[in-house]
Amino acid sequence: MRHYILTRSAYSPTMRLRDNQRRVDFLRGITAASLRAQTTRDLTWLVLIDPADPLLAERRAAVESAGLPCIIEPAGKMEREGIHDRPWGPWSEYITWDGVTLTTRLDDDDALAPYALARVQRAAAAVPTESVVWTLPVGYRIVGRHAFHIRWPLAQFGTLQAPSGRRATIFDVSHQLAGNLAPLQAATNDPAWLWVRHRHTRSRLNVGRQTMLNGRTEGRAKSVTPELRAIFPVDWPMIERAL
Repeated sequence: MRHYILTRSAYSPTMRLRDNQRRVDFLRGITAASLRAQTTRDLTWLVLIDPADPLLAERRAAVESAGLPCIIEPAGKMEREGIHDRPWGPWSEYITWDGVTLTTRLDDDDALAPYALARVQRAAAAVPTESVVWTLPVGYRIVGRHAFHIRWPLAQFGTLQAPSGRRATIFDVSHQLAGNLAPLQAATNDPAWLWVRHRHTRSRLNVGRQTMLNGRTEGRAKSVTPELRAIFPVDWPMIERAL
């Protein structure tokens, strides 16, 4: 079984350098930090970048700080459809298709709990011949010092399990259409991710409780607790300063 984490971190020279630097900081302090803490190390981090990125060396160092085997390659032309994100890129070109393949979506400013990917692998190992989208339906939206508990079957942290002979990735569709790839099954119902919101976020910052998309439910804002900080070993002071 091969397990790839797929992340887009492609920023062109047209982006303001200060904003680009902040994205590198989020990548290092949030995403890479959470991958460094994963209890399974049987992972490969595949990151698509813009070769003309003026901070490419810093971005590469941030990726490598996770301590995982990594593949850093050009994003090419990534298409956009309607209001959805940009899932279509040359992911398959950089994957070794040999037996069961897991591909997990992870944005470059979000985090996974240390146990998240181990639980996905354990669930996948039990049904190696099946196509499944393993979901992590429970997590937190983080806005500064506040946390919103979320339950969302189609959260953007899914993993596609492609059995031997199938070449498909979780980024073949947007996360809200992941059910088109395979049946959805929860790998764990424990809190498994942080969806970090900040002034440089690419989607709307103020996605409120009134927006219940595809079964998403969201609790009221609560202060980030020491218990939540303990679950996710990321740069919390940077998150609090990010608004």
